[in-house]
Amino acid sequence: MYRIQQFANLAGVTVRALHHYDRLGLLSPSLRSQSGYRLYQNDDLGRLERILVLRYLGISLREIADLLGNGGGEAHASLPETLARQALVLRERREGINRVLYAVNQALAQAKAPPGERKDTVPDWVLYQSILKEMQMQEKQNWTEKYYSRNAREAVEQRRAEWNPELQAKVTAEWQQLYADVQSALDRGAEPKSEEGQALATRWMALVGQFTGGNPKVLDGLNKLYADRASWPQQAMTPEQQANMPRPEHMAFVRAAQAEN
Repeated sequence: MYRIQQFANLAGVTVRALHHYDRLGLLSPSLRSQSGYRLYQNDDLGRLERILVLRYLGISLREIADLLGNGGGEAHASLPETLARQALVLRERREGINRVLYAVNQALAQAKAPPGERKDTVPDWVLYQSILKEMQMQEKQNWTEKYYSRNAREAVEQRRAEWNPELQAKVTAEWQQLYADVQSALDRGAEPKSEEGQALATRWMALVGQFTGGNPKVLDGLNKLYADRASWPQQAMTPEQQANMPRPEHMAFVRAAQAEN
């Protein structure tokens, strides 16, 4: 049997993490001492190791709870499918990093070679352009993560796993129609506190809720993201993504409408 600090040291995690896993029902101590101290045993270590491996693979804690269940550790039948999906994601990341490394090595070799011995006639600027292109491709995947807490990122990943192309197309169409309706209200000089303004704000928040799933931490991250709009890397978004972003005046109108509530 291990007290919680001993168990944390043995597993290489923090006591705070163990408390968090206990609250989520992921890993609860097998026993408690007469004094109420948490007591862990070797079977608990095995379960914790599975949790840590799945977290390293990028699987959310909520999904890990579903996969491992609340019992002694028999994995849910969907574990192979989940691992296969994460393996694909990791391979894609590795391939992206490999492309960046290849571009860097090409530029390094070009830079080291004396001018008269360069076999490659590709100009330096082309090599650096290839590095930048690969870096931007990597940046597209993770530039928004800094705005969300760890728990919020896990929730966002869970929502993405539930998303599908049909739902994305439907939501995109609803946002585009809402942007058009807000712009129409602005063009006509409608007041945010008017009945029309309140209705538009309600529709706006309903669509936001489809992304956040009602999670306040995700909403907080989303608000931070849009508050820092001036710092968004434009090269990290496709033209389609940029076209689907709300205009600042649209957001200002909706904020004003919400302030009236």
